Amino acid sequence: MPTDTYSAHPDPMISPLATQQTRPAPAGESAEGAQDRDSLHILPLSIVPLVTPGLRRARLVKNARLEGMVELFAGTHTGSGQIAPTDLPGIFEFDSRNQKDVQLVKILSQLSSYDVYSLRVEMRRLGIEIDAHSHLRLSEPKVRELAPHMRAFTRPLVAAVYGGSQQASENIRDLFALFMDPDAEVARRNLNRMAEKLHIPVTAIPKFLEDYGDVYLSLAYYQWCLDENMARVSDFLASLEDLRRETSVRQDRPLLEILKELDDKLRGIIYDVSNILEMFRLRTADMWDDMSGDSFHEMEDMVIGYQTKVGGALCAVTVKMDAWTRRFPNRRSCGPSRQVEFILSDLRHGLQGIQDLHC
Repeated sequence: MPTDTYSAHPDPMISPLATQQTRPAPAGESAEGAQDRDSLHILPLSIVPLVTPGLRRARLVKNARLEGMVELFAGTHTGSGQIAPTDLPGIFEFDSRNQKDVQLVKILSQLSSYDVYSLRVEMRRLGIEIDAHSHLRLSEPKVRELAPHMRAFTRPLVAAVYGGSQQASENIRDLFALFMDPDAEVARRNLNRMAEKLHIPVTAIPKFLEDYGDVYLSLAYYQWCLDENMARVSDFLASLEDLRRETSVRQDRPLLEILKELDDKLRGIIYDVSNILEMFRLRTADMWDDMSGDSFHEMEDMVIGYQTKVGGALCAVTVKMDAWTRRFPNRRSCGPSRQVEFILSDLRHGLQGIQDLHC
């Protein structure tokens, strides 16, 4: 299958990641398509090697119970038409030519997250061929949006090579500019300085920078996902606290235990993900004290090893908070019984499958 590691460009002054930053979206991709690519809980089946045409137009989505469902249609007025993967034979015709599509969709539905970084790991593990360059990358608007989060990872690189003489960059693209100076002598000097720092040949720098930008863009993305959920999680936990004060709930010990478990689980996920992302920030800064190509690849392997766990945890939180916010945009506008009913029927389910995140 095609690998999602990338060969160095034959010209050491140019990196594939530099062009990836301005690479156009996949042919025919709409704004909605870009949003799907940037999502934790949506997998467009058009990128999967399926045979059934109608199925390729569908999406896998996570419902409030964290079940992977096949979404056949979605719209403001029509809602979301979802079926379980096991029900596909009732909608599509399958024979010896496309029977494997059913099993493939079932397998993909069980993944804990559909973010592009988790998918790279899982697709490699499953032996599913997907063009990582075209489909398993964040959209250009999202890359630009993540630029402030990248500063924590680009600053140590620039500081290590240039000391305090260069302004901290927010965008990995700016790092390439340091090695593409119009003055050939300045560019050569910058390349040699980094090569000496990393103990690698000058020709290996483009590959190193692309890997560096990609692995830390994943951490910036996860940090953004965490930040986007913090206010909603706080509101939800406040809702749980309000529910526990209700007389009918206070008298129901099993229900109180369920609410406590849900509270503890969400707090635990947020705490663990925050600690993991902070660990990588600190280790990145320390890594540059004695930097080499090998030490970076050790860090790269560690980050990739956490991607499916962190992606799965953040997918769960995002889906749960999306569901709660849609159902109760104003928690004071409905009685506690409806909230309890939704918690018992949907929100409590699926969280037990979140992998252990302790670092």
